[in-house]
Amino acid sequence: MASQVQATPAPKAPGLSRKASEALHAYLFVSPWIILSIVFTFGAMLYVFYLSFTNLRLFNTPDFVGLANYTSVLQNKLFWTAVQNTLEYAVVVTFFQTWLALILAVILNAKIRGKQFFRIGWYIPSVTSSVVISLVFVWVFFKQGILNFALVTLFGWAGFQPVAWLTDASAHTALPALMLLNISTTAPTFMLYFLAALQDIPEEIYEAASLDGAVGVARFFKITVPMLRPIIFLVVVLGTIGTLQIFDQAFIMTQGGPLNQTTTINLLIYQAAFTNSEMARASAMAFILFVLIFFLFLVQRRFLGENSQ
Repeated sequence: MASQVQATPAPKAPGLSRKASEALHAYLFVSPWIILSIVFTFGAMLYVFYLSFTNLRLFNTPDFVGLANYTSVLQNKLFWTAVQNTLEYAVVVTFFQTWLALILAVILNAKIRGKQFFRIGWYIPSVTSSVVISLVFVWVFFKQGILNFALVTLFGWAGFQPVAWLTDASAHTALPALMLLNISTTAPTFMLYFLAALQDIPEEIYEAASLDGAVGVARFFKITVPMLRPIIFLVVVLGTIGTLQIFDQAFIMTQGGPLNQTTTINLLIYQAAFTNSEMARASAMAFILFVLIFFLFLVQRRFLGENSQ
């Protein structure tokens, strides 16, 4: 008879209890990740915070200047324009991408033919390089581009005059164009989050709700949305953090124009650091952005988190 193989327990470290020994081995296994996080994440944050109080440019020896960089940044009108653009972009994109992702997830979770094809088709844009997508959408938003062609020819929008979406300052369409791009390319990623959460909702809950007359839209808002509250909070937080850090689309497609209508905080940080060599000023703006993100996270946690009810 073949001998049975028994699992060998982890060796016990001398002088430690079994529980402490297992914890020690666990920390040893994750120690490379912990060390990298401390050095390249938290260490970098502390260094940026230190630089924001100096006059570092590119090659000079930094001297301590106190709050001079923060005062200069907060008195700059262009910075507040960037804050307004960034917040407007974050609110609109986060709201619409969350609802679009949820609706797509509900549709693809239903028993429809070809849903595997639609899942793949919707998800492809989210795994494509944002640089590639931005370059493609530059052509889409041209005055002679496919978007204007569709609005005029296919949909027959009477009275619509084709506009250069990214360059016409008087039309104020550059920022909405970036919003449209981001919503359509990031919603599929969050759709998978919702899709996974929907499949964890017991069918018995829907059956009981049907007996009480909750069907269709009523079932969606009274059963589905409350059951998805934790994942909605996660999607909103991740979406807010991502949108507040918008850079690549604004840099590639508009360079902050026209007339600073798409200038964002991250774009100003890049220009200060790598165009004007103002490393300390860029560090101050980066830390202000961090404080803004953290504050909005606390607000969302207060109103959408588990203890918000």
